[in-house]
Amino acid sequence: MPTVAGEDEEWPPRAARLTSALWRAEAHFERREFFAASRALDGARGLGEDELVAALRHLAAAGYRAQTGEPARARRQLEHARRRLGPFLPAYREVELQSLLDAVSEVVDLDAVSEVVESADGDPDGDTELA
Repeated sequence: MPTVAGEDEEWPPRAARLTSALWRAEAHFERREFFAASRALDGARGLGEDELVAALRHLAAAGYRAQTGEPARARRQLEHARRRLGPFLPAYREVELQSLLDAVSEVVDLDAVSEVVESADGDPDGDTELA
């Protein structure tokens, strides 16, 4: 990381880089770009607030798993995110965490509903083999 001329301080400061990464991730979450949100959070590792960053990575993983058709894994990641985000809700460091959690929960719940609807078309287990 570059330093200010004649000083030993990093520039931009760690707190500013953390805030920037959180805001980038928040924007990706709002657009349901969960993989991109996870990548934005990669830049926040080691800058402080590691528990918050880990919780948001679980939230991104939940959305991503729901989008890729893995509802059980999505629900598991969502539970991890809820547990880890608890101390930071409803908002922290100018990020509206509750609204992000609600939005991802909606994506995961919609995926779970579509899974039930798909398997309800004649085969309750969804394991019918083609003849």
